[in-house]
Amino acid sequence: MRDLGKSSSDSLIKTTYTFYKVQPFDVVYIRVSSGVNPEAVEMFNQTNSQGSGTSGGTNPGSSSYYMGYTIDVMGNIKMPILGDVQVNGMTLLEIEKQVHLLVAKYVSDADVLVKLLSFKVTTLGETGVGQKTISADRANLLEVFALSGDISRDGNRHNILILRNTPEGMRTFRVDMTKKEIISSPLFYVQPNDIIYVEPIKSSAWRFTLSELSLVLTTITTFASIYFLIMSVSKN
Repeated sequence: MRDLGKSSSDSLIKTTYTFYKVQPFDVVYIRVSSGVNPEAVEMFNQTNSQGSGTSGGTNPGSSSYYMGYTIDVMGNIKMPILGDVQVNGMTLLEIEKQVHLLVAKYVSDADVLVKLLSFKVTTLGETGVGQKTISADRANLLEVFALSGDISRDGNRHNILILRNTPEGMRTFRVDMTKKEIISSPLFYVQPNDIIYVEPIKSSAWRFTLSELSLVLTTITTFASIYFLIMSVSKN
């Protein structure tokens, strides 16, 4: 963001955040509590250490697999007592309201907390390669690159590719991290399951280090010396 801070208008930049809507194979944590009847609401919470509401779609060795509910291909989670609850395409707040409405039929003063456990982002290319689990409700591109060890000197900051799962399929976006407008873009905030690829600068393929350049010049000089020596001998 090379042009950031050059004018007084940069002191406040409005951001745009789109609340994530859950999809099949996401893992959500749901906790029902009550200050008046704590024992009464425990029947809605998972008591099995392996998570009675979980199914395939995540790594069985991860804690989220055992703590949360995996959304099945039909967009449902299976909760104790309540059974199948349709949550596909809902925000976390909408899921809270949906579960609260169902629980209120049994316990009137119940509170419901919903968190997304499967908030992971994958980074590839000229940055730290790997998968990061975000332990927050939201994160932006700068935070993801910080977790990845930043973009390398050979990374193309002008044309970063974002692959994003949507109900319609995989969508692709391109962003320029050198422009301050990225902060006000909806793409500034990452979403769960985003894949971020930083391609190399095209010229970097031809970039030599000092030692590599020295080796090339030495090789050329050697071959040139041999050539001229052969030509000199042949003439004599």
